[in-house]
Amino acid sequence: MQRRHAVMLALILCVGSAIAQEQPGSGATLEFRFGERSVKAANLGSQVEIMPVLALIGAEGSFSAAADTYSVIYQGHVIQFAVGRRFVLVDGKLQEAPDQPAASPGGVAASVDFLEQVLLGPIGFHLEPAPAGYQIVAGARFAEPVTIRPAAADFGATTTLVLTLDRPVKATVLDGTDGLVVRFPDASPRLDNSLPFRSQRVVALTSRGQELVVRAQSGVGLLNWHTLTGPDRVIIELGPVQASAAPVPAEIAERAGPRPIVIDPGHGGSDTGAMSGSGTVEKDVVLSVARRLAGILAGQGHTVRLTRPGDEARGLTDRTALANRVDAVAFVSLHANASTATSVQGAETYYMSLDDSSTDEHAAATARLENVADTGGARPDLDLILWDLAQAEVLNQSAELALAVQNRLNERLGLKDRGVKQAPFAVLTGATMPAILVEIGFLSNPAEAQQLESADHQQRLAEALAFGIDDFVRSR
Repeated sequence: MQRRHAVMLALILCVGSAIAQEQPGSGATLEFRFGERSVKAANLGSQVEIMPVLALIGAEGSFSAAADTYSVIYQGHVIQFAVGRRFVLVDGKLQEAPDQPAASPGGVAASVDFLEQVLLGPIGFHLEPAPAGYQIVAGARFAEPVTIRPAAADFGATTTLVLTLDRPVKATVLDGTDGLVVRFPDASPRLDNSLPFRSQRVVALTSRGQELVVRAQSGVGLLNWHTLTGPDRVIIELGPVQASAAPVPAEIAERAGPRPIVIDPGHGGSDTGAMSGSGTVEKDVVLSVARRLAGILAGQGHTVRLTRPGDEARGLTDRTALANRVDAVAFVSLHANASTATSVQGAETYYMSLDDSSTDEHAAATARLENVADTGGARPDLDLILWDLAQAEVLNQSAELALAVQNRLNERLGLKDRGVKQAPFAVLTGATMPAILVEIGFLSNPAEAQQLESADHQQRLAEALAFGIDDFVRSR
């Protein structure tokens, strides 16, 4: 098929050149140079014969009479367009051209803008003015657009800005004099404004050429940034920074080193959490298990961070903010359960519900209990509709993590399997990575409380959790 395309393009080139020679009235030609070679294409006023130019760079072209469309193939790129239409298909994506091509004596003609932006740009070339015509130069001047859907989560002292991209592109974050700049070397950012963007600290988002300018409140600056895939996202952490007397634009380094696993021992400080009949409190049990879990994961080769290494109080949203700030590969919050019925026992694993619904009434009650633990009953101050759009992207991964952990708990400990469930836990809200909450047992059940107080059982719990987390992380 490629040979047939080449033959057709050669015929078009010959016909176009012959007609141009026979029509001195249309007069002039434009010379296009590519390296040491050149071709003269008929200049038809505001348009130029385009097939000779494409043949010059080695592109293969054809015309389908059945579909009434032209196709251009070059090194894996396929561009399809039709006479009299402004919409073109570039590598399967529909784009609007600056104008429309027209039928011509040589087959098809278009403006120089159409030639450069629609045909040459996507395959990696642009035009430079030259005597009597143009030089075809490697490197696209007109970058393909990338659509950006922004969402923000405002925490106590920081804000996580998530820029979800509709395709994979390179990005670099710079700290400029007129705001934070996200630069896309191979793309032109376009903001998806279908929903309003709200944030306490981000004042405005503006597209500018191949940059997205992020303007924040005075005193708020870049803490760090990183990129994620599946889907493609740029994650930017903003927070309080000291103003410099003479700010100098500087590129901020992307996070280096392995992404850590963040383990969150629930409660802490004056917030004891649940309590057993013998006086054992949840905050101490989960901290002990978390420390053991961190040691096992480190032995497996993982980097681990604890949201509280000791008996400190931590706000619910501050825990997730830490995980975002260090670009965690997973966030696991540990808790011990309680019930008014002392016979209830077993372990259960939760992941986030985005619509405030829960798997069952027990799940809803558990979420209500954990959410008021140290926030006075208040939900985080988020624009939930917008944030959920960003968080939904990792929901399936959170479900996979929850299932991996619950399976290991069942397999290694033989606890009553209470399953994987969904509920709107405040501590999981705002996570940009797979995030789960594990209830490791019921302190309200006397027999299970005695187990949870045991160092041997805590070690076995930590081992089961570590195997489940490791299963998930190594599968990514």
